[in-house]
Amino acid sequence: MEKDLDSFHGHELLDIVCGLIRIPSENPPGREEAAARYVLKLLRDEGIEAELQWAAPQRPNVVARLKGTAEGPALLYNGHLDVVPAGEGWSEDPFAAVVRGGEMIGRGAADMKSGVAAMLYAAILLHRRGCPFAGELLLLFNVDEERENAGMRHFLRSGVHADYAVIGEPTGLGICTAHKGVGRYRIRTAGVAGHAAKVLEPDNAIPKMAALISALEPLRSRLKESADPLLGYATLNVTQIKGGTAPNIVPQHCEIEVDRRVIPGETAEQVLKQLKEALNAASGAGVSGGLSAGAGSGEGLGEIAGEVTYEVDDYLFIPASTIPQDHELVQALVDATCDVLGKPSAIGIFEATCEAPFLSIDRGIPTIIFGPGSLDQAHVKDERVPVRQIADAAKVYMQLAMRLLQQQPLQEE
Repeated sequence: MEKDLDSFHGHELLDIVCGLIRIPSENPPGREEAAARYVLKLLRDEGIEAELQWAAPQRPNVVARLKGTAEGPALLYNGHLDVVPAGEGWSEDPFAAVVRGGEMIGRGAADMKSGVAAMLYAAILLHRRGCPFAGELLLLFNVDEERENAGMRHFLRSGVHADYAVIGEPTGLGICTAHKGVGRYRIRTAGVAGHAAKVLEPDNAIPKMAALISALEPLRSRLKESADPLLGYATLNVTQIKGGTAPNIVPQHCEIEVDRRVIPGETAEQVLKQLKEALNAASGAGVSGGLSAGAGSGEGLGEIAGEVTYEVDDYLFIPASTIPQDHELVQALVDATCDVLGKPSAIGIFEATCEAPFLSIDRGIPTIIFGPGSLDQAHVKDERVPVRQIADAAKVYMQLAMRLLQQQPLQEE
């Protein structure tokens, strides 16, 4: 039987969380270097092999490896270093890392610097004990999760291999085995600018866009006709609109953003084709569209003359991610939570989208989502997480590593 958890010091973990939150790593603008160097120093000071991998200038991932005492599987712990902009209306300085009423308050407290800190501390304690496991524990703390996933994409280009992965997004210590994917589409219409008082037959980009928005409504309704047993039905929402330059000028441009939530089995090609077919229905054959080079398709821009022309930039597509509830990774995490919490955590779904599909779909690595904090606290003012959950998460990460990497679990006090 391995040593018990008497070497677990909550103040050490809390110091790590506070240190991370006090380093602004807002995205945009996307400068996570200071946070990455903080993590790198923590790891190297403990003698853990770690390095920076640069996804872009001022934007390094931190990658670390803890090698066990024998050959065995590889377990990857992942979290992101960037946070959304703090915004206004906080009751505390969003980067002061204030503890009040048993909760840590600050931008990134829930999403997801507490998860990063818990993974870091679990790795540090395992390393202090001589890495008493078989195989390898990998750590990836990446940049740019909140926007374009440049950090994760860069990491995958290095040829990563792992047998299991855990992403420490806020789940309230629930075990999340699935989440919807997301497609993002920027749609543009064009008109001809002119003085609003003089142009009697305006070529106006905004009414054209209004026709396209109306054409999306039938598609939004049709998506409810089929559903995934676990995740429900796909959704489509127009989430932003902008157009025109002044109150007295006929608008020569209009642009909308479309958020399309994706269920298992839907591909980038299918979703884009479905979207374009809906847009083309705006006025029968009199509507046509082009496609701007985007993250999903990579096709070039092209337009066909018509009554209403449009341009689509399909700049992001992340598929849905799932893992069977009877998978050994899920069951090991159930056991680990029972060890720490006294009862197994509930199995459910993650209601947002995260970077799990980059691992589960692109690399075939069984991936689960588990971390401290509530998703309800992500991206809000006075973001907070219970301090106890951060400690419990770190203990669960330790137990899970010992279970999956072929050793006996640690004994809780």
